[in-house]
Amino acid sequence: MSSKVIGSMLILGPILTMGVWILYSIDTEVLSPSDTMIAILADTNKAVISSILNMFGVMSMFTGLYFLAKSLKSDNSVSNHFSEIGGLFLLLCVPLWVVLVGAWMPAIDAAEQFGNDVGATIIASSTALQMGGILMVVGLFMLGISLTLLRKYKGIIGILFIIASVFAFIDMIFNIEIFTAIGWMGMFLMTFVTGILTVMNKE
Repeated sequence: MSSKVIGSMLILGPILTMGVWILYSIDTEVLSPSDTMIAILADTNKAVISSILNMFGVMSMFTGLYFLAKSLKSDNSVSNHFSEIGGLFLLLCVPLWVVLVGAWMPAIDAAEQFGNDVGATIIASSTALQMGGILMVVGLFMLGISLTLLRKYKGIIGILFIIASVFAFIDMIFNIEIFTAIGWMGMFLMTFVTGILTVMNKE
């Protein structure tokens, strides 16, 4: 796959995930599953559109990261091991994250047919898939090591991926707000920046 296609996927992915989440999605972060169900039923069209965009976003982003990892094959065997394993972890994120960000759609259908309690059950069940975030953290950490070893993008991008993924991992354990911002937002931002650099084909 060409670098421009990979880069375009890495640019589009964060825009359709974090961009939509920040600017368009319904804020349900602190709500219980039952309250979330009420909130999304109050604006069904917005919930469905944001879910669809998010699903395309995670498919684009994680598939792009997987192909980026595959493109790093070199004579450095250590780098190859990290990129291959990291790429597989990132590829596994695709189905998990698609179900996670798309759970509102079946929940809305179920609520309309069988009542809000059934829809809330689907939302509650989908939250277990948030642990799929560890695949993203470990995958990007390994990808960062490979990028650093190969001095890709002068090694800066790889180091920043490593730092962001470490912060995100610490946040998963201790739930510290500042680590949330630096870690998770940092990983999406660095994916976006990597996409731009890949399209421009700069080292």
